[in-house]
Amino acid sequence: MLKEFIQLIYPDFCSGCNQPLLFSERAVCSSCLIEVKSSFVSDSNTFFGRHSVNREIYAFKFFKNKLLQKMIYEMKYNGNKDTAFVLGVELGLLINNFCKSKNQDFDFIIPVPVSKIKKQSRGYNQCEYIANGISQVIKIPVLNNHLKRRNNLKSQVNKSRYKRWSNVENQYFMTRNISETNKILLVDDVVTTGATINSCIKALQVRNNLQISVAALAGNKE
Repeated sequence: MLKEFIQLIYPDFCSGCNQPLLFSERAVCSSCLIEVKSSFVSDSNTFFGRHSVNREIYAFKFFKNKLLQKMIYEMKYNGNKDTAFVLGVELGLLINNFCKSKNQDFDFIIPVPVSKIKKQSRGYNQCEYIANGISQVIKIPVLNNHLKRRNNLKSQVNKSRYKRWSNVENQYFMTRNISETNKILLVDDVVTTGATINSCIKALQVRNNLQISVAALAGNKE
């Protein structure tokens, strides 16, 4: 009762449409989730640069949707952790249905890391919260400390494809080994050129021969 009373006096608002949330809703209203939902799964080997992945899974196919862009902006730049988690749950539901239909699973979830400086500036890594949302559904542990990014703060916003790839080249590194038999789900927020994923896979495969799949909220890979 106390929670309902507090929310009545100080209502939470949807990060998409800015309308007050119902007591049963968190961060994003049901209407906005329905409006932006358009999932995409590639169940065959695809490439990020020279590196192949087993599959790509995106909760929302059309990143240019303005409502989805607003949610992601709130998540990345306004510290809206609940939005990251809730959208991660939506992605987790898609992954769970896919795994059941294909009788496949994963051993670990690894979120794409941000630099220590950027994490301190933003207060958190949104990919970790997305990964936590996925983990809540599929019950697979998240490894937050196996893959790291160096403190290179070059922004990827408005960069050309070439600049994006050169910015993140060799920026990621492994801190701990993972068994070669493991199946990894690499989680990002939005995949655009694929440069970040390529660099992460390169780091993961330096001392390993892992089976890697990619999951993100939205994909717009060129």
